[in-house]
Amino acid sequence: MDGGKLLRWGICGVGKISHDFCASLGTFPPEEHKVVAVAGRSAERAKEFAARFSITKSYGCYEQLAQDNDVDIVYVGTIHPTHFDCCMKMFEYNKHVLCEKPLTMNALQTSKLIETARSKKLFLMEAIWNRMSPFILKLKELIASNTIGDVKLVSSGTGFIPPARIDRLYNPDLGGGATLDIGIYPIAMASLVFGGGRPESIKATGYLTDTGVDELASVTIKYPGNRVAQLCYSFNLDLPNETTVRGSGGSITLSIPLFKGSPNIQLIDKKLEFPLPKSDVEMNFPTSEGLRYEASEARLCICGGKLESDTLPLNESLILAEIMDEIMKQLGVKY
Repeated sequence: MDGGKLLRWGICGVGKISHDFCASLGTFPPEEHKVVAVAGRSAERAKEFAARFSITKSYGCYEQLAQDNDVDIVYVGTIHPTHFDCCMKMFEYNKHVLCEKPLTMNALQTSKLIETARSKKLFLMEAIWNRMSPFILKLKELIASNTIGDVKLVSSGTGFIPPARIDRLYNPDLGGGATLDIGIYPIAMASLVFGGGRPESIKATGYLTDTGVDELASVTIKYPGNRVAQLCYSFNLDLPNETTVRGSGGSITLSIPLFKGSPNIQLIDKKLEFPLPKSDVEMNFPTSEGLRYEASEARLCICGGKLESDTLPLNESLILAEIMDEIMKQLGVKY
């Protein structure tokens, strides 16, 4: 990395989430983050994206982005099935990588990705934005300080009814399905609370769409020490986007509203609000301003000479992939 303070970003993919990630970078001081190049499958779309964010260079090929010597780190915001190949291409040319969740389509790919990053001494992190947020850090602090005693149960869910059908979610060739797209959030929340270790058992039920991807899942995960997570998620059902952590001395509820209000933590006697930073650019997705937290974590790690985040270690990303593999196996999802 050149310098040590300014992180020079390349953007792999010119879709909606890449747009929102670039917009979130605009909430930082310009001396901390700069997007220097973008690549898409279409040179014309990449050029339009670059013009929108005043990015100097655009490419119609991901390999050209990987070869750009002015890029320190690449944000991979392409569709799920392409994550593995895109990340491996960036590693081939010694680029650090922040890859949108899920890191890959399965645990085997995730394991290979982690092995490659470590062997080449490159930074890699899965972009689960809320893991690096102030409200998650506060939740961890409250649990660690024994605010609610011995934690035994996590109940977490997320779900929404989109205003119009999102075809990608129904298409297995595009990595559709609830588990990979949004189920990772409650799964990762349970992992966070219970220390990121491997569970003892997983029991999943739900139903599939006529295209063979999961539309809704209800999952019970048992962790060592008689600790249990009850999770539910769907891309076609309104569910409270919140997590309740219950212990021997009380409970904490974390709510992340999708469409109105700020993330907040409800304690017995008070409510803590965590407003997201505002961007001057209109976002495609609710809460996308929070993408800045993952960018900030990447910069802190790289500037500090770290190859992975303590907040979301690579071993935990692998365990998350293993959990999702098992859930989808039980549901009958095949890619």
